[in-house]
Parts: sequence; C-alpha cells; structure tokens
Amino acid sequence: MKTILNFLALLILFLTFNSCSELIDCIASTKPELNSKSLPLGYTNQSYSNFISASVKNDSNDDDYDYYFSVSGNFPPGMTYFEQGRRLYFGGAANQGGVYTFKVTVTIDYPEYYDEDEGFWEDDNRICFGNNTVSKEYTITIQ
Repeated sequence: MKTILNFLALLILFLTFNSCSELIDCIASTKPELNSKSLPLGYTNQSYSNFISASVKNDSNDDDYDYYFSVSGNFPPGMTYFEQGRRLYFGGAANQGGVYTFKVTVTIDYPEYYDEDEGFWEDDNRICFGNNTVSKEYTITIQ
C-alpha cells in the first residue's frame, strides 16, 4: 500500500511540475488516415477519374498540414495521378484491362507554428512515436 501511495505522490509531483501535453498528445495522437473506398469499374480506352482523400485523426485543422502522396504497385497503364492538398487524384484512359491493386502512402508534415487560439503545436513533432505515414491498398478493375 505504501509503495502505491509513493508512486501516486511522485506521479502527481511530476505532472505538477512538468507539462503533460506530451502525454496527452501520445494518448490522443494525431496521425494521417486514408479513406476507405471501393473504386468504380473502368473501361479500356474510356476516360476515368476519381480521388482518394487523406485526413488527420484527432485534429479538426487537417487542411493546415502538408500532405505528400506516393503510389506503388500495379497501377493501370495509361492512367496518371497527381496530388492536390489532401487528395490524390487519378484518371486518364487505361489502355489495358485487368484488376490493378496499388498501394497509396501518405506522409504529413505539421504546421511550424503554434497558436493557442487555433490549437497548433509549435514543435512539429507532435505525432507520437513518429507515426506520420500511413498506407492503404486500393483496387481498380478495368474491363
């Protein structure tokens, strides 16, 4: 019992004299997310366009982050992609039918300033354990 009381006293002292914001950040960490979606069927030599959105979990100001996308795997030949803000757009006319599975990876950079009224952190290392990248697989079927 005495050991538990000593531990609690030390914990209270620690939290009193140190900012607990890092602890809270780790509990409610911010991290990127890619939306889950089924991509519609496409047809060879016909125009196709769609997008995949990213967001930042646990932060309503996710438009203020910088998003960097990459695509790997089996992307339909004849189609291209580009990023704009929180979205990865892709389109074009696939010139070969098949089932194409590709992986989208998004990495975020934090805003470099902190404004208490807006809720941004000054140190851009708010992501707990460096979790600023996430990947997800998507599939497009071209007939």
